[in-house]
Amino acid sequence: METLGLDQEVIHLLWTTLLPVVWQQDRPGHEPQPLPFTDPVPAILSHGPSHDLRKSLPHISVQLLISSALGVEEFLPPVQTCFQALCQSPSRLTVARRHEAHYYTVGRGILPVYITSLRCRSCETTYHLNYYRRKDSSNIVHRHYYSGQPQVLQAESHVLVDAALAHLFRSLLFHSQTSGQAMERMYTDVLASSTSNNGNRPTLRRTYLWDTFYLDALLQHHDEQGTSLILPENPAGAKPWGAQRERIKVALQERNIFMAGTGQEFYAHACDSCVRITERNGVPVTLQAAVTDGVAIGHSCCSVHNCHGILPSVTARFCEEHKALNGICAISDCNKPVQATKLTCNNPAHQQMQEERYQKGKSINDTDSLFPNTDNNGLEGFQGVQTLLKEANLLCDGKGALGNQTFKARFGRSYTHNEQLIVRPCGIIVARATFYGAESVSSVADMLQAVFPTKNSVPDILFYDNNCHLRRHLRAQHLHHFDDMGMPVDVFHFKCKHSEKDDYCGQHCNPLLFPDIYDAESKTWFFNSSAAEQTNAWLNRFLPIVHDMDSVCYDFFLDEMIKEHNRFVTRKLEDQGKHPFLQPSEWLQK
Repeated sequence: METLGLDQEVIHLLWTTLLPVVWQQDRPGHEPQPLPFTDPVPAILSHGPSHDLRKSLPHISVQLLISSALGVEEFLPPVQTCFQALCQSPSRLTVARRHEAHYYTVGRGILPVYITSLRCRSCETTYHLNYYRRKDSSNIVHRHYYSGQPQVLQAESHVLVDAALAHLFRSLLFHSQTSGQAMERMYTDVLASSTSNNGNRPTLRRTYLWDTFYLDALLQHHDEQGTSLILPENPAGAKPWGAQRERIKVALQERNIFMAGTGQEFYAHACDSCVRITERNGVPVTLQAAVTDGVAIGHSCCSVHNCHGILPSVTARFCEEHKALNGICAISDCNKPVQATKLTCNNPAHQQMQEERYQKGKSINDTDSLFPNTDNNGLEGFQGVQTLLKEANLLCDGKGALGNQTFKARFGRSYTHNEQLIVRPCGIIVARATFYGAESVSSVADMLQAVFPTKNSVPDILFYDNNCHLRRHLRAQHLHHFDDMGMPVDVFHFKCKHSEKDDYCGQHCNPLLFPDIYDAESKTWFFNSSAAEQTNAWLNRFLPIVHDMDSVCYDFFLDEMIKEHNRFVTRKLEDQGKHPFLQPSEWLQK
C-alpha cells in the first residue's frame, strides 16, 4: 500500500476487477481459456511489445526490454517442476529464456505474444511450450513432445499457431485442394487484417503453414498410437531457415513406413456397401470385395528406370547411388562424358538438341531478332512479316541444319509412374503404393501380398481392369495365397477394353461368371466396381500441390489426405445407414 500510495479499499477493488485477467490457470496452451471481459489487445499492440519500446528507450538493453515488455498473451510450459526420472534432485524450474513471438489465430488475427522456457538446474532439461529438450545417453539433444493434442502449436521458435487455424488449413487442403500460396494470401487478406499495427503486420509464410501441417499431423498420429513424438534438436545438414523441416523428416519417414501395407486407419473397414451376406447350399456366406487401379500422379525420382533411391533434392536427376551418371551425356545410348556447363557431349547434334529444348517456349514476336538486317518499313503485324519473307526470298524445307535426326534424351527430372490404390466398393481407401517404373502386374501382385498377408484379410472378390494378366502372373509364380479370390474385370473395362477373342479372360475374368456379385432379377451389380477410378479422380486433384514435393513429404501428405477422405466417407456411410465398422484385428491376422 505504501509503495503504490493507495489505501486498502482501492487495492481490494483493483484486485477484484483484474482477477479474471491476471489469475488465469493452465495457460500453457493445452487448455482453451475464456477471454477477459475487457479487450486489452488495442492498448497492448500500441504500447506493449518490446520492438515499440526500443524506439522510445534506445538506451535500455534489449534483454531488459524483453523481460519487462508486455504481450497480448504469455505462454509457459505446462510444468513447474522437473519430472525426469534420471534427475537426481528435481526442484522448481527457473526461467531459461523469454522471447517475442507471433500468435496466428482464426478470430483474433496475429497477436504479439511472449514465450517463456523453463530450465532444471540439476539435469539441465529445458521445458518449452509443446516439448522438453534434453540430452540422451549419446550426448545428442532431442525434443520430446508432451502427450496429447495442444491447443497452441509452436511451429517455429517465434511462431505459434492456434489449433483451430491448423484444422482450417487441413480442411482447405482436403476439401478444395488449396495451395500453400493461396492459403497464405487468404489468411493475410481475411483473417490477419484486424491486427494491423502501423503497417508492420507480420505475414504467415507458407513455410510456417506447412510446418504447422506436418507437426499437427505427427502429434495427432502419436496421440492416436499412444506414443511420444521425439525429434532431433540439431538435424544434420539443416540450414538455419529450414531446420524445422529437416528436424521432422525422420519422423515423417517413420510414419510413412508405419502406413505402408496394412497401416491405413480404415484398413479393417467393412460396411453394407462392400460386404454382402448370401447363402450357398443353405449356409450363410460373407462376401467382401475390393477394387484396385492406378492414377497418373507421382513425385520426382531417379532417372534410372525403376530405381527407388531418394534424391538429394527435388531438382536432382539421379540419386546418390547413380549420381555418377550426371557426368554422362543425357542422350540415350550415348556414353560420352558431358561438356562443361552442358548435359550433352561434344557431338554437335546432341548439343543442338539440348539447345532446342531450352529455346522452346521463348517468344518469336521480336522480328528484329529474326531479321536483324531488314527494316519493317512501317508495316505491322503478320502483313509486315509476310512482306519481309517475300523480299528475302526465304526457302524452308522444314529441316534443321543437321537434317531430320531424332534422339531420345532425359534433360529434366523423372517422375514415378503412378499411385496404385486398393479401394472398397463404398469408397474407403484400404492401401496406397507408389509404382516407379510401370503399373506392371508383378508390382500389383507384390502390393496385394503386402496389403493382404493373411488368409482372412484376402478379399473374396478383387476387381481390376487387367485381372486376366494378373491372374496369369499369380498362377505362373505359384502364388497360391490368392487361389480362392475371385478376379473379375470391372464391368466397364470388360465391355469396352477387352477382346472377345481372349478365351482366358472370358473363362476366368468375365464378371457374369460370378453370380454372387450380380442380381439377375433387377439386373444390377451388388458392388461398385468403378470405385477405384472414381477415387483416383479425386486423388488426381492434388497433383499441383505434390508435384514439387520430395518423396518423404509426398507420401506423408497423401496418406494424411487419405485419412481425411476415409473419415469423411465413413461419416457419409453412417448418415446413409450403411453400418460401417472395423473388423477385429485378431481375426484379420489369422
